[in-house]
Amino acid sequence: MSMTQPSSTTQAQAEAQAQAQLRAGTAALAEGRLDEAADALVTAETVFRRLGNTTRAAQSRAALAEVQRQNGALDQAARSYERALELYREANEPAREAGATLQLGHIERQQGQLDRAWQHYFLALKLYEKTGEPRGQANATLALGHIERQRGKLDQAADYYRRARELYERAADRDGAADAARGLAEMLASRGVYDEAAATFAQALDLYRAAHDPFGEVDALVGQGRLAVERGALDRAADEFGAAIALASPIEYDLGVSDGTLGLAEIALHRGQLDIALLNALKAGGEYATLGSPLGEAEANRVIGAVHLFRGLYTQAAATFDRAARALRAQHAQVPYAHALTGSAEANLRHGAPRKAEDLFAEAQTVAARAEQPALDASAALGLGRIARTRGRNAEAEALLRPAAEHLERLGRTALAAEASLELARLAATHGQLDAALALVEGARAQAQAPSSAGVESGARAEALALAALVEVEVALAVGQLDDARAKAAEAQTLAEQARDVWPRILAQLGQAEVELAADELDAAVATLNRLATLPGAQEAAAQQALISLALGGVQARRGLLDEAAATQTEALGRLKAADDAAAVAEAYLEIGAARLELHELAPAREAFAEAQRRFTECEDALGLAAALAAEARLLLEVSELEAAAERYSRAIAAYERVGDALAQPARRGSFYDLHAGDYAGAILAAARALDAGRAGDLAAHYAERADREGRRAASRQLREREATLSAATAGQTLTPEETERSKTVAKILSDARKAIGR
Repeated sequence: MSMTQPSSTTQAQAEAQAQAQLRAGTAALAEGRLDEAADALVTAETVFRRLGNTTRAAQSRAALAEVQRQNGALDQAARSYERALELYREANEPAREAGATLQLGHIERQQGQLDRAWQHYFLALKLYEKTGEPRGQANATLALGHIERQRGKLDQAADYYRRARELYERAADRDGAADAARGLAEMLASRGVYDEAAATFAQALDLYRAAHDPFGEVDALVGQGRLAVERGALDRAADEFGAAIALASPIEYDLGVSDGTLGLAEIALHRGQLDIALLNALKAGGEYATLGSPLGEAEANRVIGAVHLFRGLYTQAAATFDRAARALRAQHAQVPYAHALTGSAEANLRHGAPRKAEDLFAEAQTVAARAEQPALDASAALGLGRIARTRGRNAEAEALLRPAAEHLERLGRTALAAEASLELARLAATHGQLDAALALVEGARAQAQAPSSAGVESGARAEALALAALVEVEVALAVGQLDDARAKAAEAQTLAEQARDVWPRILAQLGQAEVELAADELDAAVATLNRLATLPGAQEAAAQQALISLALGGVQARRGLLDEAAATQTEALGRLKAADDAAAVAEAYLEIGAARLELHELAPAREAFAEAQRRFTECEDALGLAAALAAEARLLLEVSELEAAAERYSRAIAAYERVGDALAQPARRGSFYDLHAGDYAGAILAAARALDAGRAGDLAAHYAERADREGRRAASRQLREREATLSAATAGQTLTPEETERSKTVAKILSDARKAIGR
């Protein structure tokens, strides 16, 4: 059986019918009647292929691909564009092949297949260059810029945007030139080149207006608003976002309205208006979800996560940041992904999960470096440095914190630079370098109060200044200047109340309680700790809850409730270990040992003191180690292990003198030694009981040279009390001549030391 060829008349009729189907399908597509369009285009392609008209068959298949794309069937659309490309190549239609290749790249980019999209955009560019079409070259070059932007390669993206703008201008395409200018402006803003970014945004806005493109105008206004937020010009940013919303609403540009609404949420967040920020972010997030914009929805979640973080809802904040991060990673949006990672890391760190926080900060640092974001890179390094310092890994912490502080200051991120400097100040205080710590605090204050290049810094200044005052509290307590500590604690609380974030308020309350405990104001300390326990952030912060318990245990011990104190401190110890707070764990062991010693449970006390020493040694805490050595020395003295007691006292005194002698200010140095009068007196008693008059005399002379009158009086009083205790212990007893002589010798050594100190 043979097939007959259709007559020329029949072929012409079929061609005309197919052309009619192609026109009908294209019209239905333009009007959004997608089912009708699909039916017509499938029919058209079938006929054109039977007739051997590969060009028209390819056109029909490409139009069908657009129908499938609009229906959300992206895989089908990609396959249709691939089929259209085969037909265009067969028909030797390079210009149309270039257009279909570009569209295929758009679909792959939408699917997150950035490498494949880049390859198709680049192929489209080469095809357009071959056909000499500047507008097509510009479209492909602009698309390549978008890909590099998503990858975080901002320099390359900027180069593509510049080239695209030149090509659009050559093609007299104002709208395209505006798109390229806006993309370039966004890249410049991301790299911190703010003045050039502002000028380029203004050019883009003028081009959109000249092209009568209100949609592009809305996008440019949103871009200008985001830049104004970055520069700290929040009032101007509000005007820009408001103008974008006002322009987008009448033209039903819902995505533009959502972008403007989210911008207003960012402004409210930086101003500490958390209710407004949450309301606008939720509104924008809902609109993005309706519009099918996963990127916008993720960005809204990132803002919502920040609101939860500032309110102290750390579990909720971490979950929201994580949800945003997953979506941003899927969209290959590198820069906002890194921001979401740092937000989740901070929430986990505050909640008491430092290991997870460390992993998140490390990933954020990697992503930020890849995306050419030095400020974000340094911010993540700051987070890692904080964790390392808290864990007692001081060399690692310094290696992270010092360059982070330098980079952040150079980049104009002054509040973050101040925070890094304060972490370095805490490190210096840990090492006993108290003057160096205060110098770093002064530098941090100057950084926090300096003009900043970024709007996100403005809301952080009060936090940074509150943290600076708290480091000064720590140093003032270490040198025994209680009045200064009290004043700085009050300053920290005042500043913390001005902050947008509850975290500084938690730390300020802890600092206040520490001062009250040092002043023996136990009722006030309990009241402060009880208020602190009710703060939202404190309720979710495991380490801070443990520190509250540790402090309450200290109150119980001072009130003589020793069993209760030991139990409270032991319970706090487990939580502090989970939070990896090395110095606090060591302090808990020291407090437990002191309570056990008061209960005359000598073996557990000795074990606790030994563990405290080991922990303080690991985290290089000079004064903590000295305190633990002196505590064990008191125990050893009680059980008459005189040689061991003298050795522990000797190491403690050496540490005190390394720290105290380095203090340049005489008043600070004197008050520091006043604080340690009891340990010098204990060391002298240990030397006297060992009949080491030379050692006792040296200790007395050293102390007399260093302490103020108040400290000398305190040491002399304690020595007199110990003389009296020794006399009372021997009174009425029948002693051997050797015991009598020994007692007299000890008494004389103590008396001579007391007189030496009292001069």
